[in-house]
Amino acid sequence: MTATIATPPAELAEVPNPLRARVAVTAGIVVGVCALYAILVAAFTDVGVVHSFTAFGKGAFGSVDATSETLIRAIPLALVGVGASVALRAGVFNVGGESQIAMGAVGAAVVTRGVEGWPVAAVWLIALVAGAVSGALWVVVPAVLWAERGVSEILSTLLMNFITAALLAWLLAHTFLHDPDPSVITPQGAPLPKRLFLPELISGSRLHLGLVVAIVAIVLTAWMMRTAVGFRIDLVGANASLAAQAGIRPVRVRLTVLLVSAAFAGIAGAVQLFGLSHQLTTGLTAGVGYTGLLVAVLGRSKPLVTALAAVVFAALVTGGEAIERDGVPRTLGAVVQAVLVVGVAVVSRYSRDDTA
Repeated sequence: MTATIATPPAELAEVPNPLRARVAVTAGIVVGVCALYAILVAAFTDVGVVHSFTAFGKGAFGSVDATSETLIRAIPLALVGVGASVALRAGVFNVGGESQIAMGAVGAAVVTRGVEGWPVAAVWLIALVAGAVSGALWVVVPAVLWAERGVSEILSTLLMNFITAALLAWLLAHTFLHDPDPSVITPQGAPLPKRLFLPELISGSRLHLGLVVAIVAIVLTAWMMRTAVGFRIDLVGANASLAAQAGIRPVRVRLTVLLVSAAFAGIAGAVQLFGLSHQLTTGLTAGVGYTGLLVAVLGRSKPLVTALAAVVFAALVTGGEAIERDGVPRTLGAVVQAVLVVGVAVVSRYSRDDTA
């Protein structure tokens, strides 16, 4: 007597695998982006496509210095992006990263003036806490407007960026934060003492201890999102009514994640101050607040994937700077970034439709 192996019903065999479909579509987007880049290079420049890709790769990861520069740019993007990803999972859009980075740096600089003579490690820790608190405080007004008056947090946090830009310029020009050097006429702060600079991780490079800060923040956030706290955040983002029936307060959760995302941006500002700029300037944020939100979208609001997306975005910038020397416009990198974000947004929508 021979055993027979039962075959699954035809309707079950035809059920698509959502993960497989998602990976396939994502891979298609990556291939499409590369093809688009090649077409743009061939159409608008005299540089060979192969040479362009080679120069791009070398500019982003071709040496220790190149890799260091890419990671330097990825540090603030990862911090802002991971914070934004937590908010996005609860359905909250914090577009005020620029203002929170700036005020985080200001808070760190102000506190540092009072503890400048303390041990270096203590100053760094206090500055990071001050940056986080300052960033979080700067989103309190949008948070209250949303909770009490129903004002969209997208609009209010966005407007805070413009208010902060003007306020920062005034603070650096007319207050004690202004550089006391009489030869300085532009709005900028006094340089930090060299002993307070974040140390280099690789001798001779600009890669600093802020990378460790970012890694710790990313790992802790990824762990948190796997706990009951993360479950509550995800449940509020998926179905606020169901969360309320389960005893969770959606408004409280959303206010909390908004403060957390702003605190992460404030930490990014403190890290930029102590690790890279070493003084307050009006250009300290350099668009990181906006790009960090895009990184969170590209990372699909998952901390570890968002960190990887930050490296990808940073590589597009450093690689773009390298190929610019060969006559390829740096703006092509911005085009690739935009296509990546739109593509991933389409994949996310596609995935939600499949699982609905």
